[in-house]
Amino acid sequence: MHGTFPLPMARSAFLAAALFAAFSLPTTGHAQVGIRLERVPSGAIRVDGMLTDWRAIQRIPVGRGDDASMRFALGYDDAGLYVAATVRDNRFVRTPAFGPSEDAIVLTLAFPARRGFEVHELWLFAGEEGRSAGAVSIGRPGARRLGRVPDAQIVERTIPGGYEVEAFVPWRRIPGSARREEGRAAVRLRDVDSEARPEVREEPATATLDPRRPELLPALILAGGDQDNLAGFLSEQGIPGRRPRFDLRGNVQGDARPERVVLVDRFLVVLGEGYRDGTSFDFLALPVRGEGDLLAAELRDMTGDGTAELLMRMRQSNDQGSRDLLAIFGFDGRSVTPLLRVELRKATDAGHVEGRYRVVAQRRGPPELVIDAGEARGLTPESWREAPAADVESILLPWGPVLSRTFRWDGQRFARASERANPRPWTPPPPEPRATTRRETAPAPPGAAELIAAVRRERRIPRQVSERFAQRANVAEDARPEHLVVLGRTLLVVGPGFRGGDGYFAYDVPAQRDDDVLGVEAADLNGDGRAEVLLRVRQHLGEVTREVLLVHQFTRDGSFPRMLAVEVARVQGDRRLEVDVRPRRDGLELAPGRARGFDALSWPWADGDGSDGVDPILLPWRDRAVRYRAVGGRLVR
Repeated sequence: MHGTFPLPMARSAFLAAALFAAFSLPTTGHAQVGIRLERVPSGAIRVDGMLTDWRAIQRIPVGRGDDASMRFALGYDDAGLYVAATVRDNRFVRTPAFGPSEDAIVLTLAFPARRGFEVHELWLFAGEEGRSAGAVSIGRPGARRLGRVPDAQIVERTIPGGYEVEAFVPWRRIPGSARREEGRAAVRLRDVDSEARPEVREEPATATLDPRRPELLPALILAGGDQDNLAGFLSEQGIPGRRPRFDLRGNVQGDARPERVVLVDRFLVVLGEGYRDGTSFDFLALPVRGEGDLLAAELRDMTGDGTAELLMRMRQSNDQGSRDLLAIFGFDGRSVTPLLRVELRKATDAGHVEGRYRVVAQRRGPPELVIDAGEARGLTPESWREAPAADVESILLPWGPVLSRTFRWDGQRFARASERANPRPWTPPPPEPRATTRRETAPAPPGAAELIAAVRRERRIPRQVSERFAQRANVAEDARPEHLVVLGRTLLVVGPGFRGGDGYFAYDVPAQRDDDVLGVEAADLNGDGRAEVLLRVRQHLGEVTREVLLVHQFTRDGSFPRMLAVEVARVQGDRRLEVDVRPRRDGLELAPGRARGFDALSWPWADGDGSDGVDPILLPWRDRAVRYRAVGGRLVR
C-alpha cells in the first residue's frame, strides 16, 4: 500500500494546539511529560533580541515571582536550535569569564548514543546591553569549564525587572542532535546572588537530571511542520505517538533542503518543508509484520543524480522460515518507488544461507551494488529445497553457478552490470553405471530414460508426475540436440552430447505448484546456433495472477543464467490481459495483445517499475511493440 497525504492547515493547527496542551504543561519545578520544540520556517526568526517573531509560539514558565523566574520557548529549523526567553531577575551577575557560577539559562540535552544517552548542556549567557556581548558555551553536566560554541548567536535586551534573550545554536555544534526526534531535555535558570560570592541562590527547572538515568528526562516533543504531518499520519493509521524505528534526514528530492525519511511501525514515510511544498507527504506500507523486521536503513546516492535513495534491509517470515531483503527505494516527488529488491539471507529450521553486499564508488557515474554469495550453515546443496525467488532477485548460493553479481543504475532501473561465475558449481552426481559382465569394455552411457529415472529417485518425484513439454533442441555444448522435459517443477536437460552423455542438468522453476509451469520453448535468440530456453510461469499475487516469461541460456562454463524476466499476462477474476510473444533470430519481440475486461479507465494498477526483476507488462491502450536483443548475456530493449 502506498499513497499521498494532503495536509490542510486547519488540521495542522489543531494538532499543534493538542500537542501543546498534552506535552508542554506549565511547571514550577515539577516533573513534565515533554518540552515542545516548535518547527519554524527557514528565515522566519531573526536573532536580534526582539521577540516579536515568537508571538505565535506559547512560552513555558519556569519558576515564580519577580525574581529567578522566566518564560521560554524553543524553535528549530534544518539549520539549528532557537531559544527565546523573558527572565525576571532583580540582580544580574555577569563576569568576563562566562563561567558556571553566574547567571545563565541552561539547556540540558540528551540524545541517543551507542550506549544509552549522551548528555551535553548549552549555557546561554546574556550580555550587558551597551557594555558587553553575550556568549553561548557547551559542556558536560557538572563541568567546571565550558567551551565556547562557534557560529552561535545570542542577543539580549534589558526590560524593567529583567531582560530578554534570543539565541541560535547550529545543530552541527550539538553532539547527537541528528537524532533530535528521540531527544530528551530540561531547561533551568541559574540565578547567582553576587559577583563577590558566586553562589547559586535559586535554580528553577523544568526537570532535574539524574546523571545515571538521562533517559528519564522529559522528551523533546517536535511540533509544527513535518512533525505535525507525521503525527497526523500516525493518528490516521491508529498508532498515535509511535516512535520511529529509523528517522533519517537527507536531500532525496527537489531543492537542497533536506527531507525526512521515517520508518515507523511498518510504514515508510517521506516528508519535509521542501517536499511537495510541505503541504503533503508520501508513504508506503512495507511488506513486513512490524517494525522489528526493519533491520537497517541509510540514505545514500545510488543513482548518481546528486540526491539520495533509501537503502534498507528488512525481514519477511512465514511458517517455512524467513528471508532478509536488501531494498532500494527512490523518491520522485510523486510517490515512493521500489527500485530493487535482492535476497540476502534465507533461513529454515535446518539452518541458513547468507550473502553479503558492498556499495563500490565509481570515478564516474553511480556506484555499483555488489552482491556476494556468502556462507551456509546447516544447509548443503543436497538438503537445499528452496526454488529461486520469482518476486525479487534471488539469493546467490555458495554452491550455485554465480558467486557475485553487480547491479548499476542505467538511467531507468538497477540493471545487472556483471557477474562472476563459480569455477566449481555443484552439480548432482550422476547415477552409478549398471554392472556389466564384460569388465574389459566401458559401460555405455545411460540413455535419457535412465537419467530421468535417476532424477526422480534423487528428487523423490513420484511416478504419477508425468513428463511435460518434452522436446529436442540444441541448447548447450556440441551440435547434437538435447532432450528437455519438465517433471513437476523441475526442468531436466539430458543428451548424448551433454556433460559426457551420462550427466544431466536440473533446474527448479520458480513456481508455487506444478501446474504453474505453463510452457517451455527453445529458440535461438542471439544467432549463435544454440537455442535459449523460454519458460512461462504463473505467479499468484493475492486476488491477481500474472504470467511471467523467463528466458535462460546455457553458457560455456555450464551455468544457466537468466537473460530476461517479463510479465506477459495478468488475470483478475474473469478479466485478462495478454501480450503477444514472438521469438526471432536476433532477439525477442513483444507486442500489446488482447485485453478482456480491462481498458485505460478500468486498469487499477500504477505503472510497473521492474523493481522485482520482472519487466512490466505492455498495455494495448498505451504501449507499442518492443524488441529485446542479446547484449552481454542479457536481453535488453
